[in-house]
Amino acid sequence: MDKILDIFRNKWFKRAVSLLSLGFPAFLLYVDWLSFAYYLQPVNNVPLFLVYVLVNFVFAGIMFYTRKQLITQLVTCISPIIAFILLIISFGQWYLIVPPVVICAVTFLAAGSNETLKTILGTVYLLMFVVGTLVYLTMLHFNLTVQTLANLTECDISKRSENYTYSPDYSYRIVMYIDDAGDERSLTSYYVEKTEDDVSLPYLNCYKHINSQKVLVTMDKDSVIYKWLTNDDLYIDGRAKNIPKLFEQAEEAARSTETDDNTDDSDEIVKTYYEEHDYNDEEYFGPAETVASAVNVTTEPESAEQNYE
Repeated sequence: MDKILDIFRNKWFKRAVSLLSLGFPAFLLYVDWLSFAYYLQPVNNVPLFLVYVLVNFVFAGIMFYTRKQLITQLVTCISPIIAFILLIISFGQWYLIVPPVVICAVTFLAAGSNETLKTILGTVYLLMFVVGTLVYLTMLHFNLTVQTLANLTECDISKRSENYTYSPDYSYRIVMYIDDAGDERSLTSYYVEKTEDDVSLPYLNCYKHINSQKVLVTMDKDSVIYKWLTNDDLYIDGRAKNIPKLFEQAEEAARSTETDDNTDDSDEIVKTYYEEHDYNDEEYFGPAETVASAVNVTTEPESAEQNYE
């Protein structure tokens, strides 16, 4: 037993274990990406939450055990920033936000970092969370999210319907976003998503909604008839749409927009050959008086009498 305790007290063993703490910010970044680009649909809420909490507490144990190691101290200093990004992206999904935020706060206070540095960073992080939350609440009041500000999607995830219709080969799915204003005729938007980028995790399905394509907006969804004609062709509201072509056109439009943004609109300055090569007139042609006399430049027109003579 004493030998085991000596191993756990060994500083080199602690330094090796502290490398595992790097997995915590990597884990948070992955959760940030899933929350940003995917619609998260739990298969079973209770086991999913327990697994998520367990993963967070495993990293908490590692960081608490190695709290005096430099790598762990760096991790505890940068993790609150990643947790703040998760707060903004997943605002309202508290089961995703609370566990990592609590772990970040506890490990940051327990880390063996310089106390002055911890005081300064702690004050900055506290202001960041408070002010950032208030600003984001204001943005949500105007229906602005991180995804819409980045022009990556127009979809409001809170209005997403979980009744999907898939193409025969399951390459695409139709998703409805129902904006129920309280009356009988609510606004319904139909989008098509690719399924190739979906992620399946234990007790969680992640459906990628970024870069989905709108195919129809209607005030009366009960009158809309839609069905898949083939794996690539969708019939909706009396029209047939080729879905791969729809995605290709969107990609071409995005590339052309990016090209236009990178184009310099300033007027091009045209230089002469000598200006371009930084030539000096006097160096190559001599003084101005010499050049003028060589070409017999006349500064005043001759009089009529002189012309007659």
